[in-house]
Amino acid sequence: MEQQIDGFLEYMEKVKGTSRNTILSYKRDLKRMAAHMQARGIKDVGSVTEDALQEYCMGLRNEDFAPSSITRHFTSIKSFFRYMLENGNISENPAENIKSPKVEKKEPRVLTTVEIEELLSQDFGKDPKGLRDKAILELMYATGVKASEVINLKLSNMDLSLSCIRISRRAAAGERLIPYGKKAREALQSYLAEGRNKLLEADGNSEYSDYLFLNYKGLPMSRQGLWKLIKSYVSKAGIRSDITPFTLRHSFAMHLLDNGADVSSVQELMGYSDSNTILRYTGKNKKSADPYDWARIRN
Repeated sequence: MEQQIDGFLEYMEKVKGTSRNTILSYKRDLKRMAAHMQARGIKDVGSVTEDALQEYCMGLRNEDFAPSSITRHFTSIKSFFRYMLENGNISENPAENIKSPKVEKKEPRVLTTVEIEELLSQDFGKDPKGLRDKAILELMYATGVKASEVINLKLSNMDLSLSCIRISRRAAAGERLIPYGKKAREALQSYLAEGRNKLLEADGNSEYSDYLFLNYKGLPMSRQGLWKLIKSYVSKAGIRSDITPFTLRHSFAMHLLDNGADVSSVQELMGYSDSNTILRYTGKNKKSADPYDWARIRN
């Protein structure tokens, strides 16, 4: 079963263009399921039955996994066995009738404009790390980019003359063009002029010379490093709640809508293929406005 799982993961990565984080989640979930099956003498994917999967899924509930984690496991298992069926590895899909638990969706946290100012106006320092951190936070709030997008930004994604970034689309041709305002531009310019080269010198490896944000070793920042960075500055700003990269992304969207941008424009900037995604967590139907006026908020 291990070999079939590896083949599925390779297909999802190379053919479907699935993100690395999703691939890692699939791998973790499916390897866990395979180990469970093997412990019960089920070593081949064709020997997995619906009852065996039901037993495994019931075990997840009994182990007090969060509903969201169980749902992710279900998604991984269903995707894997659907792939097995479509490729002729199995004649029947044992996961077809497995149902995911209902997950109660909480409305994401939105930072107030006061909290945004407290977060972005604190003293970051003039050392390379401080310049980098200031640029990261200003850019994330100004553009609404995902954590995975910001750590993978390269110099080639930056259009400094137009004050915008270009993000490639995975599932469609073209790219997202996202503008940013004066505050983010100034922070980026300071980082590029006085901080980035000093960080790059720590590694001296030209392989990473095009990545925009680097850690103190001169290597591209990790997702964990970005989370720690945000939590550190949130704490220093005195914001007493759990703030994640998505909080900045969601705050970007909500503040944009509150300033008059229409849903379809925000959808485009955030890279959603369906505007219902935004409507689900905003519950708003805003009047139309030019979303590129957003840049003025941080001027």
